[in-house]
Amino acid sequence: MSPHLTTVTRLTSAAPSAIAVLEIDGPRALDYAHRLWRPHQGDDGLKLNAIRYGFTRENGQSTGESIVVCRTGEQRVEVHCHGGRMASDTILQTLISYGAAVPLSDPSSCSNEDRIAAEAREDLVQASTLRTTSILLDQMRGALHREFKAIQSSLVSSKVSDAYTRLKRLEVRAMIGRHLIEPWQVVLAGPPNSGKSSLLNLLLGYSRAIVHEQAGTTRDLLSEKSSFDGWPIDLIDGAGIRTANDAIEATGIAQTLERIASADCVLLLVDRTTGWTHTHSEILDQCLGKVVLVGTKSDLSRTRPPDSAVNHVETSSITGTGLPELIDAVVSSLVPTALRAGEPIPFRERHRVWIADQLSRIRRDFSLVGESD
Repeated sequence: MSPHLTTVTRLTSAAPSAIAVLEIDGPRALDYAHRLWRPHQGDDGLKLNAIRYGFTRENGQSTGESIVVCRTGEQRVEVHCHGGRMASDTILQTLISYGAAVPLSDPSSCSNEDRIAAEAREDLVQASTLRTTSILLDQMRGALHREFKAIQSSLVSSKVSDAYTRLKRLEVRAMIGRHLIEPWQVVLAGPPNSGKSSLLNLLLGYSRAIVHEQAGTTRDLLSEKSSFDGWPIDLIDGAGIRTANDAIEATGIAQTLERIASADCVLLLVDRTTGWTHTHSEILDQCLGKVVLVGTKSDLSRTRPPDSAVNHVETSSITGTGLPELIDAVVSSLVPTALRAGEPIPFRERHRVWIADQLSRIRRDFSLVGESD
């Protein structure tokens, strides 16, 4: 590691705990700490071995997340935060955005093999389905380490195209790795009375949402955990999209639109008794993720679906028609390529960072962008 490089390392397990600890080490450690941290009181000086309480900040403004910082060396600062994975990951990514590097051992080394196995064991505790458990077991037994070793071997042997192809494949699979523990976010969206609450209850197998013929019944976001074909899913139902009648409904609609924009997949519901409307077009414009068009109340009417490249499935919450097809469509949208047992899946941020670094190095040193991109 270069002496001019400033690194950030997670000192505690990535598994949820009471407290997480990260260490910033290098010539810019104090600079990064001051950018990250705002003291609760007093000046922002960091004396050696002095423990200071404060809050994280972004663009100079406090975010309200409590942290404790301690300067443990001339060029070393520890950051203690809430032990939930999201809190420590957010701080880690913030420091990386400042320019801090994540120190990685050679991925083909024996010590890294042990580290990957330990990481997989930690995540196994949080795995919620048999499928995700099986994938993590494969990584614990060496699937990812063997792939890293093969990539390293290809680079040493000047088989750059092979290494590049393997890295690109891992880059795609890294998205799956993110969701072995963290569920995919699937949002049900549509105008009022398009059948969102009824479809949510059908997908869950029990009555979670209130179903009523009066438009605007759902005001708040409802989120329930489920699994589709062994993949953990958060199903989210919110307010129907329309011009709000009051401030409470307007707040619910705004929250729903935010979740639509950030969702991994959106189920855009079209009531077949009324058909496609301008509201559907507006919702579709908000969908930054993948979309599955869902025709609801298909037992009552079959208006012609709009011409669209978006996948669509016909359903009925009364008869249950289309439910298996809808689940298949969601899974295909989220995980378009089927996985075989024993395949390598990057599942930690440090794996993704290493893959990105190797791809950047190959493009820079060998001008290899080619067909794989």
